Amino acid sequence: MYETMKPDLSPRTMELDVNYVRQLLGVDLEPDRVKDLLERMRFGVGGKGDTLEVSIPAFRSDILHPIDLVEDVAIAYGYMKFDPEVPRLYTLGREDGMESYCETVREAMVGLGFREAMTLVLTSRRDLFERMHIPEEDVVETVKPVSQDQSVARSWLLPSLMGVLENNRNREYPQRIFEVGDVLSADGSNRKAVAGVIAHGKTNYSEVKAVVSGLLRCLGLGGGEEGFEHGSFIKGRCGRSKYGFYGEVRPEVLESYGLEVPVTAFEFRLE
Repeated sequence: MYETMKPDLSPRTMELDVNYVRQLLGVDLEPDRVKDLLERMRFGVGGKGDTLEVSIPAFRSDILHPIDLVEDVAIAYGYMKFDPEVPRLYTLGREDGMESYCETVREAMVGLGFREAMTLVLTSRRDLFERMHIPEEDVVETVKPVSQDQSVARSWLLPSLMGVLENNRNREYPQRIFEVGDVLSADGSNRKAVAGVIAHGKTNYSEVKAVVSGLLRCLGLGGGEEGFEHGSFIKGRCGRSKYGFYGEVRPEVLESYGLEVPVTAFEFRLE
């Protein structure tokens, strides 16, 4: 006989400081009043003084932090009862400098005839290294991955774009795709990068070098180009500058993605 699996419906317990509630809501609520408001939201409440022990039902999976309990207190209290106040600190919002720069890069890529893709930061070691024919390196790993396909954080963008080409095999060519996105180093530091791929029957090193030169010129960058060897590119058909690399993708990589047309690609860091 197989034992029947039963869900665990026992409540969780979370500690809530009444002073924390007062500070966030700007209302001088007594502990008994906070307790009453939480009980109206179907929580069990115990404890003494300003420290409350809140019993959270199993169906309230959205309660992750004491701030979520404060929100429920505010709902039970009534949003219309709060007196509006002018903030004591005046701030003027503006666009983040890096995001503004990334938007300039996107505009330049669209002007060069590319379409933008947005892919997941989480990927697999197989996609990052094995399918791209490069040695494995240290990367940021998830503790409890949902699947092996999303078990690590990407350290470069090109594998993600190759995956887009793989999914677009039934689409017409040429395909010119780029992405501006986040990549993570092994130490967990985050940086922005731009990558692009060109797929059609006649793409070659000269074409991708022209694209790279145009992009770097648009961004006010350039110079220092030289030959380069990279495991994902055909030997002798790969180059680099101080910002990144580019070239013709080697046949073994194309085969691993089921692609039957030549592909050229590039990737550059943006910070």
